[in-house]
Amino acid sequence: MEQWTPIKYETLKWENKSDLQYLSRSSRSKILSTYESSLPNIIFDKNVVLSPELDAAISDLIINISRFDIIQSQKGFSFPTVLLRSESAASSQIENLTSSIRNIALAELSSKSPQNAQLIARNVAAMHTALKTSESISVTTILKIHKELMQLSPTNFAGEFRNQAVWVGGTNYSPHEAIFVPPHHSHLRYYMNDLVAYANRYDVNPIVKAAIIHAQFETIHPFIDGNGRTGRTLIHKSLKDDGVLQTVALPISVGLLNNTNEYMDALLSFQQGNPIPIIEQVFIALELAIVIGDKVSKEISLIIDKWESIINEKITSSIWQLLYLLIEQPVVDSAYISNKLDISIRGANKLINRAIDYGVLRRIGNERRGIFYQSDEIISVMDEISDLNILRRNLD
Repeated sequence: MEQWTPIKYETLKWENKSDLQYLSRSSRSKILSTYESSLPNIIFDKNVVLSPELDAAISDLIINISRFDIIQSQKGFSFPTVLLRSESAASSQIENLTSSIRNIALAELSSKSPQNAQLIARNVAAMHTALKTSESISVTTILKIHKELMQLSPTNFAGEFRNQAVWVGGTNYSPHEAIFVPPHHSHLRYYMNDLVAYANRYDVNPIVKAAIIHAQFETIHPFIDGNGRTGRTLIHKSLKDDGVLQTVALPISVGLLNNTNEYMDALLSFQQGNPIPIIEQVFIALELAIVIGDKVSKEISLIIDKWESIINEKITSSIWQLLYLLIEQPVVDSAYISNKLDISIRGANKLINRAIDYGVLRRIGNERRGIFYQSDEIISVMDEISDLNILRRNLD
């Protein structure tokens, strides 16, 4: 059922700037002098009518999320960081950007890690920026998130709205065979201000609002690159601003990744005037995220219990601080431990050796690329979140 009107389009002049010599005659014939560019709906005053069943389910979910958030905030370890890294990995995977959890953690310590890992680590940093800033969603905060995300981009557009046409699908040469063409860049400020006005409403169900913000952001597509990852970060930011999530970043993107086709179809339905499918997809993803989060929390608690049973040291020993640090950062080096625990490098090295003796850490790397140490057990738990095949088997 369509609740809003489908987005409209305007006809614009297309000035081709690409070298078309390698295209076939048939392909060249499809590149016309004009193209159709979208004119999205204005949403600041839009409302969505939910079915009674979906409305009740979302209300129950909000209660469950808040309860989960409170329980996890009382853990002795930094559980938010565990899920934040997994969320960033899944969000990047939707964009076909993949890396192991170990390499992502390593990228937060070393510039010598694989490029994909470094790019995903930027996503982690962008999520941190979004959730730590006290300012609610605004044009400024969105630009700040994007700047953090795209810091390693070879082109100089991090934190800046695009000044050129972009499109989804089709070819690299023109928008004429695209699945969707976002609005002309001259309209971006207008649409982004409208998005922010909607984001700051207090009369909208928080999950409905987060889903609409995300879908509208993807429709506007304000950046040359990084729109998907920035848009999914805004789901978390919106839920945080509305007080639904205070401490934990749920792995929502894992749920979206689990149903990628339905997720993409839902975005298209939104553009065609029906916001219900994207609300349903975010709802389903959040439900799955709580199940995953609860499972991971229990597994990490078991690991801590095991460590505590085999370590026989004074309660004041730095080894206990190291254990909790490893949950936040499962790959470490002596410099990182020295800085975080405020001890000397020599003290950090002694601590690492004790952790190795207990079986808590294992040495990785080499002299050329750097020597690091990882907790295999924590990495294994986090890998389960990122591997959909493992995840589906465990949740069946």
